[in-house]
Amino acid sequence: MTVPLTDELQQRFGYQQFRPGQAEIIAALLAGQDAIAVLPTGSGKSLLYQFMAPHLSGLILVVSPLISLMSDQALRIRNAHLGPVAVLNSQLTPREKQQILRQLAQYKFLFVAPETLQQPFIQQAIKRVPLALFVVDEAHCISSWGPDFRPSYLLLGQVRRQLQPPLTLALTATATPRVFQDIQRELALPATTAHYRASVNRSNLFLRLERITQPADKNARLEPLLALGVPTLIYVATRHQAETLTQYLQLKTARPIAYYHGGLSGIERYRIQQLFLQDQLGIIVATNAFGMGIDKSNLRLVIHYDLPANFENYLQEIGRAGRDGQLALTVIFVDELDFAKQGQRIKNSQLTSTEIQNFFAHPDDRQQLNDGQLGVLAAYAQTQLPVAQVNDILQQTSRLRAQQRQAFWQFLNSKTCLRQQLCDYFDEQPPVIQHDQQCCSQSDQESLTTLLQRLPLVEATVKNSSEPPLTDLKTVLAKLFD
Repeated sequence: MTVPLTDELQQRFGYQQFRPGQAEIIAALLAGQDAIAVLPTGSGKSLLYQFMAPHLSGLILVVSPLISLMSDQALRIRNAHLGPVAVLNSQLTPREKQQILRQLAQYKFLFVAPETLQQPFIQQAIKRVPLALFVVDEAHCISSWGPDFRPSYLLLGQVRRQLQPPLTLALTATATPRVFQDIQRELALPATTAHYRASVNRSNLFLRLERITQPADKNARLEPLLALGVPTLIYVATRHQAETLTQYLQLKTARPIAYYHGGLSGIERYRIQQLFLQDQLGIIVATNAFGMGIDKSNLRLVIHYDLPANFENYLQEIGRAGRDGQLALTVIFVDELDFAKQGQRIKNSQLTSTEIQNFFAHPDDRQQLNDGQLGVLAAYAQTQLPVAQVNDILQQTSRLRAQQRQAFWQFLNSKTCLRQQLCDYFDEQPPVIQHDQQCCSQSDQESLTTLLQRLPLVEATVKNSSEPPLTDLKTVLAKLFD
């Protein structure tokens, strides 16, 4: 007799019911359909492929863009005893990679970065074992319209044709209708592919705009926010800003605080993540390097000290708040000076056609390119795409980023419901938002003091773990590389 899906969910995972979209996608996969799921951050996308493990004979291959994200998901699978799991990443030695590939038939889950998956010997090893499910996590990275476009994701359609998996599942939290179409097209998914697109509306997130007119305004408005004492994430634009703001706040608050950015070592970033997840750190000041795959259920406050570049980044970053379904506050400081600085940073990162062509013709001649530009070109070089195609993509992307930035600035300077505008931008069929006091506000409509007095943020804060923090270096290393 077949066990109902909800009963299986309760028995295997301990959840009483599915979140919206989960049951529909699982049912489609069980029926042999490929699927694309666009589900909000924190809505349980990883459960979709984890649930399938006992129902499929063979390997579940998960493509993921970040080492930290792969390591976190692998650790969760091990802790839940869902099956043997391995991670292939750039931090492994060739010998360690070969050992995993020789034993591939023993694993149920394999996590791999898209760049690693391009390597022919990796694909050959996967072909030698039964492949049950091909999962593309953070699938919006496949689209140049998305904020996290990764050139290596463009080649996943070719990889899929090579591996010929019986089932494919694409997952993302961020996809406009155009990005959604890119995912289906680039992965060459059939017309019969099952779709589920949840609304981006999360009613437990309060959206707040704080208009800044003087440089000192930001720090002045941080004080009452940080005085709430709730788990807090502050996003800034640069690594230098993350460090200097942290130093300033350490003088202003006794709460434990740390900064996080891509310049820290992998071990240090993982340690900070764990301290924050275990409520040993109350505040993190971070660049947009922090967040993907960080599942902290009781994050109550997300502050954008500096402007995000577009709607997509904004949605991803505020989506890390209130994952437990309780009230959370998101605040963005709106400053014209920041908008101008952001434009200059974007201009500095842009590449001309001549610079692109010179790089591919003379890769050892670094010209006067900065690290960001060199990183972008190196990523494209790995794909071995024709130079003309790389140039077309980068020039188109530059134009799109400018359009996205301008659209987001218009949002920040609007007077209508913020939640409605967010839904209108992302949702294929946006809901009609019933604007009320629990929805959104701007600083010229209601003071921050009044807002904080009426929002029960402190009451909504719940400790979310009884496990000890992973502060010991050996423990952290074991969790990362076992």
